[in-house]
Amino acid sequence: MVTVPERKKIVVLEEKWGKVITMNSTSQLGEDETGQIVVAGSHAADNVGRMAGRWQPFGMILNDAGKGKEGGALVGLGMMEALNIMAATVDTMTAHIGEGDDGYRTGIISVVNETAKKAGVRVGMTCAEAARIMLDARKKAKLHHDVPVLYEGKEGRIILADSASQLNESHRGTLVICGSHCAHTTLYRTAKLKLKGIFQNDAGIGKDKQGISGLPLYDELGVPAAAVDCMTAKIGNAQDHWDTGKISTVNQTAAKKGIKVGMTVQEAAWKILRP
Repeated sequence: MVTVPERKKIVVLEEKWGKVITMNSTSQLGEDETGQIVVAGSHAADNVGRMAGRWQPFGMILNDAGKGKEGGALVGLGMMEALNIMAATVDTMTAHIGEGDDGYRTGIISVVNETAKKAGVRVGMTCAEAARIMLDARKKAKLHHDVPVLYEGKEGRIILADSASQLNESHRGTLVICGSHCAHTTLYRTAKLKLKGIFQNDAGIGKDKQGISGLPLYDELGVPAAAVDCMTAKIGNAQDHWDTGKISTVNQTAAKKGIKVGMTVQEAAWKILRP
């Protein structure tokens, strides 16, 4: 009987600031790996570099797959270098290709990109050592996909997200100051999170009022939502929304909370948390 390896992800190391996650294939990458350290059983060819570009791990350790013709199994390391992602490979003679956990336990580093090298990852060290170095570097780094907590108290949390794509299950029930536009297309990230409230850029409101088309849908979800005048806050910059943003449009749920056009984002946010 053929035994098919399990396609599970394993958190092998965890700190407050990040995790080291093993997996058999980079095809398993997803939003949970954004900003984390990934040890995968895959090779490091260009298609893996593209996957890393999509999901933006902080660091990746892969299998060198014998390096291959014209170094084809390593092309992704340079691609990740361009994206400021630490990347390295383990020698295929020291770890099973296709088994990330084996790579973590027995792999020896064979190739590193410059970003990983600057952090202290070296050829000849164990994969576990290299992953630890990457995780320690993550502690000191500020990443574009970080979602800082602006306020946390008994009333709830206020978080800053430059993009709705940064939101995940860990942000459930928060009040989100978001740099994304307020079109209905951003709800794929937010609809299931039962947010306490959300403020997004009106993007100039636009054709057919597309820039604020998400507001009535938040009413259906029972979420207070408001759009921020694009002339008062830079789209894509949540901190700027908080610092200088002013409300241009509100949904009915927000209006019932006392939020009005012309209010600052800060005033409106406290209306939700401290009614």
